[in-house]
Amino acid sequence: MRVIAKCRGLKIENIIVGGGFSDLMFAFFPNMIKKGEKVLILDPMYGEYAHIFKNVIVANLIRHRLTAVNDFCINIKLLLHDILKYRPKMVVLVNPNSPTGKIIKKSDLLNLIKSIPKNIVVVIDETYIEYVGTLQSLEKEVARRGNLVIIKSMSKVYALSGARVGYIVAHSNILNRISQFIPPWSVSLIGQIAGVEALNDPIYYRKKYQETDNLREKMVAELKNIHSIKVYNSIANFFLIELLGKGLKADEIVLKLRKQKIYLRDCTSMSTQFNNDFIRIAVKDEQTNKIIVNALKEVL
Repeated sequence: MRVIAKCRGLKIENIIVGGGFSDLMFAFFPNMIKKGEKVLILDPMYGEYAHIFKNVIVANLIRHRLTAVNDFCINIKLLLHDILKYRPKMVVLVNPNSPTGKIIKKSDLLNLIKSIPKNIVVVIDETYIEYVGTLQSLEKEVARRGNLVIIKSMSKVYALSGARVGYIVAHSNILNRISQFIPPWSVSLIGQIAGVEALNDPIYYRKKYQETDNLREKMVAELKNIHSIKVYNSIANFFLIELLGKGLKADEIVLKLRKQKIYLRDCTSMSTQFNNDFIRIAVKDEQTNKIIVNALKEVL
């Protein structure tokens, strides 16, 4: 926690660490939300949130729909309208969003938080924030905002999936409610060492983020030549494609490519709007990206 505090400009009392993102989710949300209480999420958004609210907590889940017509961009005015209309106990956002890779600017988020009642808790998953720069993070805002929570997985942008490291940044009043549900020594020694080394080497990671940006843009440009799909621009290490061709189905394409040891993500579980017609593609190294693009050209 000391290294996180130092590297991110935070106070230790505003940080709690856990053995990966899922551990933190299942310790945090069931102790913040009760059965039947309203929670507003984006649609589409990372599917584990809908799962935990709908199936585990059995909350009253409200979905703020983002539309393909608008490239799944987040309109702050429309989001604020829904929050004030439904008055949920909690709002959960992924920023940049997954699977769309769309970003809400820091200034827009701050205006949103200022415009809603203080008894509505705003939780922001900033797992991919490094792709737009840590200056866009709201981590430093939590000390003076009692209704703001930032959840951060280190598995993605730091490539520490197996190490199982994540943390929550929030006002001490919130952390005091959930700290008893975080087991002691929840992060392994390997995870602690990996996390510390990653945080202490920002130059290396900034270089990798720039490489990923370049590789993504090149890959997207190649795929936009395929007329049976629509490719959505992204700022993260993944992007979304929509299947437009008649008879194309996401699950079938994912299965075909899996047999070639190419792993894509069927996004049907991430939105009530998706009907077996959206796939998320992760950006890899240049050679692997070429293999993915060529394989998609064959099946599309």
